[in-house]
Amino acid sequence: MAQAINRIGTLDVGTDRRAKRSFLKFIWLPIALLLALSAGGLTGILASYYLNNSRYSTEVSALATYRPPQVTTIYADDGETILSEFALEKRIPIKERDIPKNVEDALIAVEDYRFYDHIGIDPYRILGATYKNLTNPGKMEGASTITQQLAKNLFLYRDQTYARKINEWMVALQIERLYTKRQILEMYMNYMFLGAGSYGFEAGARTYFNKPLKELNLEEAALLAAILKSPEYSPTRNMEKAKDRRDVVLDQMAKYNKISVAEANEAKARPIKLADTAYYQSLPKSTAWDYPVEEVRKYLEEKYTTRVAQGGLKVYTTINVDAQKLATKAVREGLRRYDKNRGWRSDYQNVLLDENGQPITDEKEIGRKLKSFKHADWYGDEYEEGEFIKGVVMKIDSARDEATIRFGRYEAIVTAKDMGRSGKKPKDELKVGFLPEFEVKEIDEDLSTLKVTLSQVPEVQSSIVSLNAHTGEVVAMVGGYDYHTSKFNNATQGLRQTGSAYKPFIYTAA
Repeated sequence: MAQAINRIGTLDVGTDRRAKRSFLKFIWLPIALLLALSAGGLTGILASYYLNNSRYSTEVSALATYRPPQVTTIYADDGETILSEFALEKRIPIKERDIPKNVEDALIAVEDYRFYDHIGIDPYRILGATYKNLTNPGKMEGASTITQQLAKNLFLYRDQTYARKINEWMVALQIERLYTKRQILEMYMNYMFLGAGSYGFEAGARTYFNKPLKELNLEEAALLAAILKSPEYSPTRNMEKAKDRRDVVLDQMAKYNKISVAEANEAKARPIKLADTAYYQSLPKSTAWDYPVEEVRKYLEEKYTTRVAQGGLKVYTTINVDAQKLATKAVREGLRRYDKNRGWRSDYQNVLLDENGQPITDEKEIGRKLKSFKHADWYGDEYEEGEFIKGVVMKIDSARDEATIRFGRYEAIVTAKDMGRSGKKPKDELKVGFLPEFEVKEIDEDLSTLKVTLSQVPEVQSSIVSLNAHTGEVVAMVGGYDYHTSKFNNATQGLRQTGSAYKPFIYTAA
């Protein structure tokens, strides 16, 4: 028995020693690799910095006067009414003194919690990330600072190479040498892409919440910081991913004592609530100014090329707001009167088609598509009696012979008497997913309901140009029924024969 116990003890001791050696081997191998890589990386940084110190110095120094692409604004003749804006990048620059604390805290907590303590690169985070990536290769962790991200986006290519990473570190060091932390934060927050066509945090706040950055609450600030990781986290693209990432930001803020755990949990419990305008950013909405604005844009591009979309120009036109609205109304009403005698066409857009133009048959997908569909006519959910707007057919009740039509948050029940000139019944003329045009007859804001009549967009086109007889200035221009239906400007591109229009000049000369 004693021998058996001794043998067991010997085996246990031997096994324990081998386990310790295996454990030490497991620990020291990554540590050795980590130290080797760190030493090599540090050598590379120093060599790159001293050998190539001047390579980006001019560009980095120029950041002090750098103006990122800004919006060009077109004004009416009163100098105040904005007719349109042009931009490659929708951006509204802010100064570092105007950065709200909750937004700064959210950004730093999730992107670079040691921002005010490092020199542009963070050796502690690099060592930590390297160790984690070696010991857990399935889940890679980054260590880029805010300064590095700025360097990468402003000066470097996106290729994933060691040479590019070394250059990124070197440029980050130069940025930190020339600028204060607050200046770096200002440049970063004005430059970065936040999805939905917005660049910079101020533009992001107005895009998603339709209010200035300084008015954002805690969870809204966290959402903007969340989107930085990737456009995939934009709530207009994926609400579930956006909320998950926003909650990560809130947890990070609590972890680094920017907020309390209770505040984080309270904010996480609230759903993401976007402004209605967030869903309409990319939708073409028709306005009374479309045709003259396009003529102005073409002129500016010919004269100033890329400055139109990048230079932040302020352009003042001779277009009179009231005259332009009246001209647009006159053209549309005249074309509708003419179209009444041209029959009924029954040609409707169908929103329930897939990417290949084939009908969607899955019931869940149909429901999701109908519920999420947006149209530019619904922007702001503000309608007027006599206005013509598109509505999507949500339901056909064959037994009652009526159709349910959605207009944003408003709904309308269409019966046979509301089918206008078509002369048909709803069940025979309409299908779920169709997008007909209707004329608004009555509005009940309390119940969010409309009374409407089926209409159709005229095929025929017309135009008007109104001039100031004393100066020759163009005060109104309409090139067709609807710019987004037909971009052809009949006023400037429709080369008609002059006909009798020249006679007054001939008779006057005689």
